[in-house]
Parts: sequence; C-alpha cells; structure tokens
Amino acid sequence: MSRVLLVNLASLPMDGNQPIFPIGVRCVQDALDRAGHVTRLMDFVAEPAGLTDLEWLGDAWDVIGFTIRNIDPIDITCSTHVDEYVSFAKRVRAELDRRGLDPVLVGGGPGFSLFGDTLVDRLGLDVGVIGPGEQVMLDIATDPRSFKGRDGVLQGRRHCGFLTDTLSHPASLMAAYTNAHQAMIGVETRRKTCYQTCGYCPYAYIEGDNAGDLKPLDVLAEEIRGIHRAGFRRIFFTDGIFNSELRFAKEVVQLVKELALDGLTWSAYFTPKPFDDEFGEMLQDSGVEAVVVSPDSLDDTMMRNLGKSFSTRHVSRFLERSRKNDLPVKVNVVFGGPGENRESVRNSARFINENLRDDELVMHVGYRVLPETNLAKQLGSDDEQLLYPVFYPFDLDVFNWIVQDLDSRFITPQLMMNLMAGRAAARKMARTQAMPAVAPPGRTHLALASVGGGGGSGCGG
Repeated sequence: MSRVLLVNLASLPMDGNQPIFPIGVRCVQDALDRAGHVTRLMDFVAEPAGLTDLEWLGDAWDVIGFTIRNIDPIDITCSTHVDEYVSFAKRVRAELDRRGLDPVLVGGGPGFSLFGDTLVDRLGLDVGVIGPGEQVMLDIATDPRSFKGRDGVLQGRRHCGFLTDTLSHPASLMAAYTNAHQAMIGVETRRKTCYQTCGYCPYAYIEGDNAGDLKPLDVLAEEIRGIHRAGFRRIFFTDGIFNSELRFAKEVVQLVKELALDGLTWSAYFTPKPFDDEFGEMLQDSGVEAVVVSPDSLDDTMMRNLGKSFSTRHVSRFLERSRKNDLPVKVNVVFGGPGENRESVRNSARFINENLRDDELVMHVGYRVLPETNLAKQLGSDDEQLLYPVFYPFDLDVFNWIVQDLDSRFITPQLMMNLMAGRAAARKMARTQAMPAVAPPGRTHLALASVGGGGGSGCGG
C-alpha cells in the first residue's frame, strides 16, 4: 500500500479565485481509501496554515497529486492562475529536496487536463492524468516508482466504483466549505461524454470516451442526504448537460422531490432540447433555483457557427415551458464568436429584448480559446500559446453595438462597468494578422491575449 498526498491547488488564495468544495479530488481520495492506501487531502480553505507551514510534506509520501480545477479566474478573464500554480509547485519541490524526499509527482483535474503535457513540464511533474482520475491514480499507487520520470500524460478511464460507492466527505472539510457565503457543493449524477459539438468547449476532450454511467438513485439519494446533514443547502449537479438524457433527468428530479429535504435547492446546466412539457411541470416546486441554458448567441447563423445542436426556435419553446411553470431561468449569451457582425448582434439583442426578463440575461464578451476545440483549430494555436488567455478575434465595435441594441433595462451599472473594462483591456491587446475565414472582411479585429504573460484586467465577463 502507498502513502498518497493530494493537494488541492484550487484552494490557493488567488485573485479572482472562488474556491468550491473539491468534489473531483475527493472522488480520487475515496477510491484510494477504499483500496487500502493511506491518504491525506491538503486543502487550504480547511487548513490555511498549510500555505506557509509545509510540514505536511514531511511524511514520506510515495505519491503527491496536484489537482487544478481552473486555469483562469472565473471573472477576471484576461488573467490566469498558471503563475501561482508554478510558484507553489516550485516551493513544494524545494522543500522536498531540502528534506531529501523524492515522491512521484502527479497532476490532474479539469483545468490540468486542458494543458496536460504543457503543465507536466511547467510544474515539474512526473506524470499527468487527463479526465477521470480514480483508476489511473489507483494504478500509480499500486506501483509508484514505475511512473517516476514518465514526463507525459495518461488518459483517465472508467471507474466502476462510481456505480457502487456512496461518496461521503470528512466532517472537517465539509464544515470549512459550509462556512462560506451561500455554500454550494457539486454532485455527479452521471459520467458521459457530451454529445454537443460546441466549437469553444473542450469537455468531450477532457472526459474522453465515456459511454455513460448513470449513478444508481439509491446511491445518489444517500449522497444528497449526507450533504444535507452536513449543513449544505445548495447543490449543483455537475453534468455537462443535466437533461441530455431526459428520462434519467426526470428520475433525478423526482428523487429530489421525494427526498423533501428542508431548505434544499439545486441547479444545473440545461439544454433547450430535449425539454418537454412533462419535464417543465416536474421542475416546478422541485427546489430548482436556476434553470441555466447557454445558447451563447440568439442569432441562428451564429448558433450554427458555434456548433449548437438547437436553434432560437428551441430556445423560444424552452422559455414558453418555463413561463408556464414559473421556473427561474438564466440565459447565457456570449458576444464575439466566429462570424459575429452587426447583424448577428442586432438579432441576438432583438431576441433578448422581446423574450427575456430583466434578471434572466447573463452576458459576456469574448471566447477564451482552449485546446482541442474548433476555435483553437481555426486559429492554428498550440497548447503552449493558449496556456495564457487568448480570445477569439472579434470586432471591437461589438461593445458599442451591445449598448445600442439592448433595451435600457438590461444596461445596468454593473454591465456598463464590465463593458468598459472589457473595451479598455481589448485596446491593450495585440492585433492579429492571421484572421479566420469566418471573420467578415474590411473591419478592424482584435485577438485578445493577456499582456505580459498573464497579467491584464477583466475582459468584460
């Protein structure tokens, strides 16, 4: 049996970082514990003293795993966390060298998976894991030295325990995160590669070839009860698309309603299709706090450019069913995608003005380009170039068009601050010479990329 230390880098105090309960690394730790390995999770929300006192490194660990959830801040979209991760990893390696220790160093997590090969090198790791980490970490823990110096990445594989093992969490870790304002915790209901083909999204690449395991409802029920007992009242179902398999989504909603846990609310990412009348009715009085959909544009041509499998017609039907059942809705729109022009902005704004209520619009400007996506292929960018934020080229006039076309009820002070910050940041960005074919000719376009290798201000998100 091995001694395995897991370090939640997502819990580091960093500008723009919003630590959330580390559900992914807890899945890995739970699998290792069940196999008889000795583990410890270092989380700096639960143990802030560990930031300066590195004594936790001195227990002769066989394996140290670093998990990275996000590469960039949630809100400060022209910045990055990479430099903080690199700096902390250097501190860890220096302390290990001082103590004469040489464990196998492993990287993993969703953010890591986007840039696995690059981050193995940048962080000085022996090996990385792309996608689900339980099974690969079990392999590594079985024979750690055989993975020393691999200097590459391994693809995560299906873990059968997802279907049988009820995931429960240490009370101290739960308490650390329930103390946060409006604390929310993630819950997995399935593992399935996303069927959508959105041109900006790397989920299918991260998840790998996963045909789709659905968590048994009795296991799911026990996990939710445990979360509620620990004091959490908000859960987020972490599926890429909650209703991608409508039958199972209905079963999960029915389960939540039958559990009837006091004060429990939930949310998830939805798609406008499939979304039938029965599902809309089931969601009513289920405790759902937000039915979040991401058409990203509300212009049909733009939606096709983005690879959406639905159109504005489906969004309209979704809104009709939501209105009928008095469901709380959030609609994500991102301006500045492939082919965005004056007409497409006007069309999206018209749809918003005619169909959305004041509090239903969530708006951003600019698409962060990520590896293995169609946007990255269009720009011909490699992983090293994309490690620091690069945004798909768009016409700087988009900022003006938004203000001109949206109803004044959407033009809040916060929105104006975001737009002004985004435009100011865009003016600092380098002009690009190689434009993709979808960009309309005869206009000035900017490719947003962080100035000075990762600094920069917000991009209007």
